[in-house]
Amino acid sequence: MGRILITSDNHGALKAVKQVLERCQFNPDEDLLINLGDVVDRGTESAELVQFYIELSEECLFKPLFIKGNHDVFCHEWLKGGIPKMEWLMQGGKSTVESYINTGYINEESHLNFFNEMFYFYIDTKNRGYVHAGFTSHDGLGNERFPKNYYWDRSLWSLANTEHNTFNVETRMEIFNAHEELFIGHTPTLILNETVPIKRCNIWNLDTGAGYAEGRLTIMDANSKEIWQSDIIEELYPDTNESS
Repeated sequence: MGRILITSDNHGALKAVKQVLERCQFNPDEDLLINLGDVVDRGTESAELVQFYIELSEECLFKPLFIKGNHDVFCHEWLKGGIPKMEWLMQGGKSTVESYINTGYINEESHLNFFNEMFYFYIDTKNRGYVHAGFTSHDGLGNERFPKNYYWDRSLWSLANTEHNTFNVETRMEIFNAHEELFIGHTPTLILNETVPIKRCNIWNLDTGAGYAEGRLTIMDANSKEIWQSDIIEELYPDTNESS
């Protein structure tokens, strides 16, 4: 296997996804793609992006891993026949519904299977963890009492921000010992006025704001930490409001 390439919080920005895959020269015969969740919502091409990933997966020697994000959970529940929650519609779900209706993919079983097959988390052979949001157990991924923490928790990222300046491998808090490194999304780095991945303690946050007009989409090499980024979202989608 070649590189492990990580992206997160694509939020229906298909043009940005295609751009970063081209810029990193993604090789479907060698590279493993890990998506940390929130494939859908806010952007205008959520259904189209899911279809793109379904087709890409068929081309890859190493099948991409898709981690479940909170927005993916909302969409999954709706595709299974549930009533769309107002909370979801107001946080970008409306554009996803419109995308599915306009494309006709709403009736495609392959799209339902795409969400059915998402993972809560992934741990590689170097004990590096990949999850959408975080966890609360000091034993790390795979030990949560409530699985929803994997796609909703922000306490771990908040703690990492608090402890970062005094972080020491020898004396670090137990919860940071669970994994060699952790890769997450969920909380946009825009909050810290950044559009590049941010490292706090041994946690990398890769949500660089692709769900917002002023943000970008990022893909990172898990080993080298080299990154490739899309253009600013509003430049790729000038006629739409990606932050809705």
